[in-house]
Formats: sequence, structure tokens, C-alpha cells
Amino acid sequence: MNRLAPRLTSWLLALGAASLTLGGAGALGLGCGDSTGQDHVSFAVQVGGFAHPAGPVQTTTRAGWTITFTRADVALGPVYLNTLAPLACDTCSARATVRRRFEDFFVPRAWAHGESHLGAGLVVGQVTRQVRVDALSSEVRAIDGGGDGIDLEVRSAEVWMYNLDGAVIRVAGTASRTVDGANVEVPFEGSLVADESITTAQAPLDVARRVRGIPAALTLSEGGTLTVRVDPRGWFEGADFRELTTHAPTVRNTFAFSPADNVGRAFLNNARASRGVYSFAFAAASSR
Repeated sequence: MNRLAPRLTSWLLALGAASLTLGGAGALGLGCGDSTGQDHVSFAVQVGGFAHPAGPVQTTTRAGWTITFTRADVALGPVYLNTLAPLACDTCSARATVRRRFEDFFVPRAWAHGESHLGAGLVVGQVTRQVRVDALSSEVRAIDGGGDGIDLEVRSAEVWMYNLDGAVIRVAGTASRTVDGANVEVPFEGSLVADESITTAQAPLDVARRVRGIPAALTLSEGGTLTVRVDPRGWFEGADFRELTTHAPTVRNTFAFSPADNVGRAFLNNARASRGVYSFAFAAASSR
């Protein structure tokens, strides 16, 4: 586990910490006496893969490739919870006005993607630790230190991707499909690394590493539990694994994908989607 940012005790400290250490993720207003009039809450956090029966994780893409996963390790965190509504779709966006961007410099709001953003919102919850999640296991485990926030309605979540042991995600498995009457099997492996390989002219690294607008309808409360799950089954939608077989296999007799091929490009896009990968749920503490 790796703490990426200190726990924050006021929105002014949050704004400074976010700007200096996380590239301006937003600000979190805390305490009974803040301008929101809401109560500061602390909550437990548990993480795991998607809920499913024990056994191999397998899925079939729309193109007919059956993916059998053998590895799907994800470095999760930090996580922010926001009052803004999620996008209607993964590719929807709006354009910030100069005035709104100027106002946001002084007001604790959360923004994404520079010019292209989801809209103004307030970060009202945070989990600042980073942990490694086995997305193939439905078992959840607790994150030390949990999270904190204020008891305002949360409508979306934001996951920041930082490398842990050299990568954000490491994945492996076998893709199989019947092509021209013959069964084609492609053992594969690859990773998502938060570096210049995921950037574009419009999205520098501090933007490209963020997954924003993840639907999360919940309200934080003292002593409750936030559950975050990761689902890898949609990561290879749109990939054609036959391209990998034109490369030389690795020493493990697998075919490695990269951002330079269609499998790697599909993976990078799908693994950073705001829908279908991450799910959030919150359970209030039981009253006695």
C-alpha cells in the first residue's frame, strides 16, 4: 500500500494538496463549521473484483473472441467522490468557459480534461491510499485508514491511475475464436502504464491518468462502508487478437500487446472507461 496524499482537514488544505501533489483533483470541504454546513464523516473502504461465482473468469466480445483471464491486477487509488452528475455516455463532454475556469481557480470545484470537462462539482469524499486489486477475485478486502468526506449526496466518482510496481494494470489470458472453420487461440499479456504512452496533445499525463464521471449514487455517513469493485470483462471489446500472432512470442510463449497495435489500443480505451469497469456502493453503519 502506498499513501499518495495526506488526509485533509479543510478545503483550503485540500486545494493546496491537490494542486501540489495530484495536479488539482479538487477540494474537499470538511468539518461541521465549513461553508456547506454538513458534517465531516469517516468511513471504511473495501475493494475487490466484480461479484461472480468461484472459477475462471471468461467473457465473449461482440466480435466473437472468448477471453479467459488468468491475471487482472489493478492499482486502485486515489479515489474521489463528487456531487456532479455522471456523463450520459463515455464520449460525452462539455466545454468550459473562460469565466467558469477563472471562477474555479478560487472556488473548490473539481474539473477534468482541461478545456473538455464534465462540469463543476464539489469533491465530498476521498480515499487517498493506493492498493493492488485482484479483479478476478470477488472477495473484498479492507483498505487501511478508510476514507473521509462530508455527508452530501454523491453522484459520480473519479479514479486516478498511478503506477504500482511499474504499472497500473497487468493482464494476461487466452483469446480464442473460430476463424474460417479453424479454432484460433492467442495467449496474451500486457499492461497499462501511466506514462507518455497514454497521452495525447489534448490530454497530458495529469489528465490521461484520470477516469472521471463514473456513476456512483450514494450518500456518505459516519461509520459506513464504501465498496469499490473492478470488472475486467469489457477491457478487450473491439480487439482483434489475430494481429498479435504476427509478432514474435515472449519467453513465456505468449503474445504481448502494446499501444502500437489494435489490441493494446482497445485495452487502453476500455480500461479507462467511465462505465463498466468500476462500481461503487455505500452501506450505512447498522444502528443499535
